[in-house]
Amino acid sequence: MPGSGKSRIGRILAEKLRREFIDVDDFILEQTGKDSAEHLAELGDDKFLEFESEIVQKIKAEDAVIATSGSVPLVPAGIDHLKQDGFVVWLRPPLEFIEKRVAKRRDGVTRIVGAQSKTIAEILAWRESEYDHHQNAVLEMDSELPKEAAAEKLIELLRERKIID
Repeated sequence: MPGSGKSRIGRILAEKLRREFIDVDDFILEQTGKDSAEHLAELGDDKFLEFESEIVQKIKAEDAVIATSGSVPLVPAGIDHLKQDGFVVWLRPPLEFIEKRVAKRRDGVTRIVGAQSKTIAEILAWRESEYDHHQNAVLEMDSELPKEAAAEKLIELLRERKIID
């Protein structure tokens, strides 16, 4: 979900593993010259999800740490592409954590697929089944786990699953 720490934790994890880091939002900006929020505002939810999935399918996932946007798992083609060569971890903080983080957005506008008609709690409930369906593992973040500690937990998880040595 937005606000779960995907980008920050992903950067730390990539650094620790000495792997390339790809943030889907940055990748979209590099590919199109516009950020995800601009595309979402222009296209609306459904067309944005199709557009995002097409862009995600251009990412080479091998030997990289990728921070997807929270909407990538909503379109199977995009997340399935990443799963072909990757291992998908759902960072799952409590709703209160997400609400607090999303409320801190600088421009005051919630630019999240579904936000025009749903609360953050409703968006999370809607997305949870897709997240659960497409993940290889879940990292439960019971509190505001420091990002460094979350990255270390991910490394432990990846070692346990024999994804890394």
